[in-house]
Amino acid sequence: MNRVLSPGPRTGRVTVPGSKSRAHRLFLAAALGRAPVQLTCRGLSGDLLATLSCLEALGAQVESVKGDRFTLVPFSAPPTGEILLPCGESGTTLRFLLPLVGALGTEAVFQRRGRLPRRPLEPLLAELTRHGMTIQAQGDDLLVQGQLTPGDYALPGHISSQFISGLLLALPLLPGHSTLTLTSPPQSAPYIALTEQVLRQGGMQLVRHENHYEIPGGQGYALSSPQVVEGDWSAAAPFLCIGALRSAGVTVTGLTLPSLQGDSVLPALLEKMGAEVETSPQGVTVRAGTLRAITVDAGPIPDLIPPLCALCAVARGESRIRNARRLRDKESDRLQGVAELLNGLGGKLTVDGDDLRIFGVPRLQGGTADPRRDHRLAMTAAVAASACTGPVTVLDSDCVQKSYPAFWADYGQMTISR
Repeated sequence: MNRVLSPGPRTGRVTVPGSKSRAHRLFLAAALGRAPVQLTCRGLSGDLLATLSCLEALGAQVESVKGDRFTLVPFSAPPTGEILLPCGESGTTLRFLLPLVGALGTEAVFQRRGRLPRRPLEPLLAELTRHGMTIQAQGDDLLVQGQLTPGDYALPGHISSQFISGLLLALPLLPGHSTLTLTSPPQSAPYIALTEQVLRQGGMQLVRHENHYEIPGGQGYALSSPQVVEGDWSAAAPFLCIGALRSAGVTVTGLTLPSLQGDSVLPALLEKMGAEVETSPQGVTVRAGTLRAITVDAGPIPDLIPPLCALCAVARGESRIRNARRLRDKESDRLQGVAELLNGLGGKLTVDGDDLRIFGVPRLQGGTADPRRDHRLAMTAAVAASACTGPVTVLDSDCVQKSYPAFWADYGQMTISR
């Protein structure tokens, strides 16, 4: 559905959903464990529901659901026969479960929807094939067969950290010792650190030497219960950026500092831009200052870039977003998409190869924002509306279900501050 947003800065208080990145990893560790785990995760998104649906298809059980709390009962033995795994549009679900299904030796059909069939899977597929798996495309779906074998694995780090995380989650389950070598530096190191943290919480042993892992086999997950998923910094980003546009500011609760989530660098970036930031046990508050241009490396923080671009669009000077190639392989070509969306509202953005140049203007005008059914771009339109003089019509605004189902409800609770 389309949604019309009134122009002008907003103020208020928001509690964000649980971290999608951390929840995916915890759900997998719990399903592969030895005993049920009680999990609390505020605001289950479409991507997380896809992971839970796939785990249920593999034999895990979701029980005792009470609001945001539920119990995940592990599967006792790998299922037999061909299993349908509905990944929806979730790249994390697909990339994490591919090696795990191989570790279980299960035959499965990965069902892919939306843009997911076009998102990159190489060289992960080649490495899985080299170690015993057979993977065939069937239209948009993938048929996966065979038993993943222990051995020496190698992957580049600059394409997707999810390839690396998927293997790290699966290799300890194999009967023998494995190694994993990163042939290039990882772009999103914080996400890999988050995987390592969940592995250790689950009792897994691994040794890292620079860009090389030693992974003993024959291990089993033993995640303690209960587990509470910390708040999602990526989901908080639009609201914190909105706060930087008005002196009354915005407070976001449910976040953790320090955090291994890469997007937790946002308060420091906003301070660098001139916003006022206050952190306390009660939440993170951002208020307006004199916004100035910034240069940002998009590599480690691709999900922060769209809302930051909306803020840069009204900051004084020329901002530069560098190393943004990976934004082209998200739910949309997010690099081109954010430029077109903000330009359509009166911004001045230019795509320069894999970089983005943003020339700040005093105010945006408003108009129609097409997020290309990309949840991050839809939320970016909400940030932009706070800097507009006229209303903003967001097309296909329900695409936020992918990561933040309650986004528009939380946005609507804020007060327009003239």
